[in-house]
Amino acid sequence: MITRSVMRTGVLAVGAALVLTAGVSTAPAAPSYVDKRVRACVERPGGGCASGTVVEYWYRPGSRSRGVDFVYASRSPVSTRAAYYARWTYRAPGKAARTGGGWKRARVLNGRFAEAHWGQGARHKGPTVPAGTVVCTHYKGSSHSACVTLR
Repeated sequence: MITRSVMRTGVLAVGAALVLTAGVSTAPAAPSYVDKRVRACVERPGGGCASGTVVEYWYRPGSRSRGVDFVYASRSPVSTRAAYYARWTYRAPGKAARTGGGWKRARVLNGRFAEAHWGQGARHKGPTVPAGTVVCTHYKGSSHSACVTLR
């Protein structure tokens, strides 16, 4: 048979345990992914970008691999009567260059520049490459490429 004093002691012990655990705060969890955006511009004589690229990539803290989410290529100046095609390539450290995306027709906007893009940002999907990989965008017929390094 349980006496009142035993029940009181049990209730007090449970209440004290709840108070103690409620006062303990947990440290915020480390982010599961780090999202980065890098840009490059090939300068045009007289100022501005002749060709540019933007790459969005992600990785887990402490990891040496990088996931490529989004690649964007731009070119300026352009003609509204011409068709422009772009592609992106990547070269992992110590490896040969590989094509990330085939030739894609770029959209001409406002008659001032052309743009093409691959993927969608902040999805954490896409090809995974080692840190230190160089990603370049290139327009067909152009003599220069805009390149960035995934750190």
